[in-house]
Amino acid sequence: MQIKHVGPKTLISTQGVSFSTKKKDKYIYLSSLLQLIESIDHDYVEDRVHTYMLDSRELTNDEIISAIKQYCPGFETIITKAKEAAEAYIEDKLTRAANSIHHNEEEIRVLINNITLMHDYTIQRHINKCVYYDVINTFIDHLRHTNIAYISAPAQKTFFHVLHTVQRTLRQRKTPVNSQLTFHKEGEALFIKLHVVNF
Repeated sequence: MQIKHVGPKTLISTQGVSFSTKKKDKYIYLSSLLQLIESIDHDYVEDRVHTYMLDSRELTNDEIISAIKQYCPGFETIITKAKEAAEAYIEDKLTRAANSIHHNEEEIRVLINNITLMHDYTIQRHINKCVYYDVINTFIDHLRHTNIAYISAPAQKTFFHVLHTVQRTLRQRKTPVNSQLTFHKEGEALFIKLHVVNF
């Protein structure tokens, strides 16, 4: 398997399969995240502000895969491990469904069928999530290597989500890193800024 867009999180029950619009597929953030990595992937001159014009178009799936392979050498390993973890998760759900004391035989059969029906979808979402977080960590490593004090991006939903994830991941590292997210205006345009306090 590779990465590709699938959709929101599934809610699987004896009644059928529905989707949670609150839990988006992490794939939708990869284009913005990869543009941010590209924007900081160059040599820097101290005390100089560098500007990079972000592309307003979404990267194609092939462009996303190519960029990830460029920045994350362990891409194939991440996919393999993610697939194995997702398979184990699905197997556990199937076992719990089969041994449920809360459902009758027919409900158990339906639940198992619904979990099985969404097998590939569930695996793909898990792969996308694992790849997304690996690219987030790659972005953070680039930030640390270049000693960038702050990065500013358009306050679009995808960039906000990405920078919020970066901030949370910085805070959760073994040696926590403080950062601040702020908004600022440049003319009529609204931007979000991630300021790294202590690398």
